[in-house]
Amino acid sequence: MQDNKTNRVFFSACLTEGYRSCAKDIKNALRENGIVVEKKIRNTKDIWARDYMPIQIGENKFMRYTYRPDYLWKVESNRQYITDNAQCDFLTGKEIVDCNIVLDGGNVVVCGNKMILTEKVFAENADLQPFEITKRIEQASGKQVIWIPVDPHEVEEARRNNELPLCHADGILHAIDEKTILLSNYQDYDLNYRAKLLERLSPYFKIKELGFGDKKSDNSWIYINYLQVGKVVLMPTLNEPADELAVEQLKEYLQVDTIVTIDSNELTYNAADHNVGGSLHCISWNVFDSTKEK
Repeated sequence: MQDNKTNRVFFSACLTEGYRSCAKDIKNALRENGIVVEKKIRNTKDIWARDYMPIQIGENKFMRYTYRPDYLWKVESNRQYITDNAQCDFLTGKEIVDCNIVLDGGNVVVCGNKMILTEKVFAENADLQPFEITKRIEQASGKQVIWIPVDPHEVEEARRNNELPLCHADGILHAIDEKTILLSNYQDYDLNYRAKLLERLSPYFKIKELGFGDKKSDNSWIYINYLQVGKVVLMPTLNEPADELAVEQLKEYLQVDTIVTIDSNELTYNAADHNVGGSLHCISWNVFDSTKEK
């Protein structure tokens, strides 16, 4: 379910426990725009709800996967952060399908009848051939899987820091609607990687792109991690030169009147827990609730 069709959003209880100021700003912004954050996701071990919550693949149908990311599992001190039994009342009575593949929810972007994932999934399921991984995901989700290469800049940065990269698709692109994808600003700094993405994606989707020219920075990736619930859009900022440009571009591409900006420094660079580097899309779990339409 792509974001423009969702109408409810949930956050981990860890967010309000550890990031009260940021959580308050997010909830107030949503409430002022008609989106009420009612319940918290319980029994979680970190704030990154996108990664461990099931993926909505139909009106009342969700796909569950094995959440055991290598950046947590392979670092013994990080295993305490693996959420393996998150609970949310919204899922009561919903159909849950298991795909028996190691995935992160942040590495799955749903766009109509297709799912976009990075090829990191192959490494995390090395006991299976890529065709078998693809088959299992497609059978469970009922959607066609589109594979994209990982972001080489993220891989290199993780190597320099002696870390394992996330390689999440939601840090690379965002679904605007069922037929349109918005890419991060690769046109500003990596034309080779951009070309590879276009080669994989353009046969299936219309492509829009962020671009900031001389206002780009190493932090310009943050804008693609916006949160959209229906027509309400919250865009993360880091007090960067491109903030205003990003607002104008998102307004144009998403066809919305207002973009609410949220300072993301605490989430992205000052987080006290293990895995920093995410933002508003990473900490949220937005869904379509058919009962709210009646």
